Amino acid sequence: MTTSMNKIVFICIFLLLPLTSLAAPELSSENRGPVEVTSDRLEVDDLAQTLVFIGNAVATQDDVTIHGDRLTIKYTGEKREIEQVVAEGAVRILQGTRVAIGERAVLYHLEERIVLTGSPEVRDGDNFVKGQEITVYLNDKRSVVTGGAGGRVNAVFTPKTEEKP
Repeated sequence: MTTSMNKIVFICIFLLLPLTSLAAPELSSENRGPVEVTSDRLEVDDLAQTLVFIGNAVATQDDVTIHGDRLTIKYTGEKREIEQVVAEGAVRILQGTRVAIGERAVLYHLEERIVLTGSPEVRDGDNFVKGQEITVYLNDKRSVVTGGAGGRVNAVFTPKTEEKP
């Protein structure tokens, strides 16, 4: 995998997580470790311009891990610029105490937007948010959670208590 692809896989993994902290973390992938991707099978199709990691796909970089049944990277051109990264099937993204789950997560690289669907939920300790769709706008450091037709957004934010000496 090229360095450009490694950075995009990392961005996909790392940037789904800001939803739980309500303040986006540093977005830079500079000075990060290598991305390790494991799966039961890898299919590379240069005509379709895709890399598909199939079966128990796990991508890890530093303290961030994404699990899914399938991880597809769509690229374009001779430089293999990443257009889209799709994680599908029992998607679970972990970083420390933060966990994002859903059936599908899509990073739209050019738009710098991530969409998590399929009963998406983001948790950090007792705090959580659920909806029909969770969208993270990377440049704006903001997120939108929609409840869908007739559905509602559900969120719980637990205040931090001060510890007494």
